[in-house]
Amino acid sequence: MRQRFTAIICSFLVVALVLMVMSPYVVASESPSAVAATGDLYTVTTADNVKLVIKHYLPGESASYNAGAQPVILMAGLLCNNNFYEVRTPEGASYKDVKLPKQLPDWAVGDPFIVEDPMKFYSLAYYLWDQGYDVWTVNYRGEGRDDMRCGGAGPFAIDELGANDMPAIVTKVRELTGKKPVWIGHSMGSTMAYMYLQGARFADPANTQSDIVSDPSLVAERNNGEGEQALRALVDLDGPVIPGGSIASLLRPLVFLLLGVPLYLDLRPLTANFGYLASSPMLMLQALLGSMSGLLGLIPGLDIFRIALLIKPENISGNVSNFFFQFVVDGVSTRVLTHFADAITYRKLREDWHNAPKWGTVPPAPKAGDGYYYYSDNLGKISLPALVIADATKDITNPDDIRSFYEKKARHSRDEFHMIPGTAHVDLVIGLNAPLVLFPKIGEWLDSL
Repeated sequence: MRQRFTAIICSFLVVALVLMVMSPYVVASESPSAVAATGDLYTVTTADNVKLVIKHYLPGESASYNAGAQPVILMAGLLCNNNFYEVRTPEGASYKDVKLPKQLPDWAVGDPFIVEDPMKFYSLAYYLWDQGYDVWTVNYRGEGRDDMRCGGAGPFAIDELGANDMPAIVTKVRELTGKKPVWIGHSMGSTMAYMYLQGARFADPANTQSDIVSDPSLVAERNNGEGEQALRALVDLDGPVIPGGSIASLLRPLVFLLLGVPLYLDLRPLTANFGYLASSPMLMLQALLGSMSGLLGLIPGLDIFRIALLIKPENISGNVSNFFFQFVVDGVSTRVLTHFADAITYRKLREDWHNAPKWGTVPPAPKAGDGYYYYSDNLGKISLPALVIADATKDITNPDDIRSFYEKKARHSRDEFHMIPGTAHVDLVIGLNAPLVLFPKIGEWLDSL
């Protein structure tokens, strides 16, 4: 038991060391890297006056849009920008010996864009464009590089993403295409969709400190109804209702003290310049945490460190890993972290606890009539068709929680749930087996609509 405890403490110290090394770079700054991909850009303004950027995706200058096709909107998760779906070789970057499977799937055989840039083989945006869909990539507030950088890099909570960012994005794509789009969200990109599809809005749309209410007319419209905010379907890629792990009661005051300072932690200066140097050490850390994952639950509360387990190193290309750490990781709002910490603590996802008396305060335990809106208690309001896909690892998410969303939403005949073996949270979408298993599964389901 002593050896197991020592190993757990060692893994904690490694995580702490990584955070200490990164902390000097956590300041707002423009990224010097040119990473923009091909496509037309559009700007939208949210109800609380935040500017967001939307891209009409193209894989290259010689490509053309799939005009009139089914539009799909791709939203990444916590800490990530739209490059998560647009894996490629950015201008000025160099990836050597990009190895592809000896036997390519039919969709990739002889593909001229993949021949030109093999990194595109791991791009979900490219796969969907190749399959004839009209692809749009977006960022929520605070995220994005260069001309895809959005405003609102402040201490926002997840409420703002579901109640204000999504309506602006969906409305704009609907306006430009004339069709109800399909939302494809990874991780928090799906969690914000849970809020949106419950008809969530601020009682005062311009005031993000007002209460969240569920508007029945918006529930009907957004769930494949009629109107400018309607979605046709949802593809949920490992989107948690409750993040994985737990927080020991003795640690809770410290956790909320550290996370409760309202800030936006901008990692772009660090990742843009040195992200490729972090790839190998981070994969080593993932391997360590993966080997220790079975032990993290032995001491109550320490399984919170599973949230640092994101990638199965054996299921990701070193080149794709370099791309991820250099071009995908952006920043995070501390209020998002405390929002998720609240959900981990009480096993319920509710509106942000903005009424807490001061930062650093542990939020009050849920109770009847406490005035909070509980997203996790209202999943039955979500009725549109949904493809729900989980990774197979208990990491920052738990496969059982992803299945729970599938089971608690209102049943639709087109609903499907799948768990992809041999995957973790991040490599589910950009891993070695994603183009072989995940991409075709999404394509087949979209075709069935």
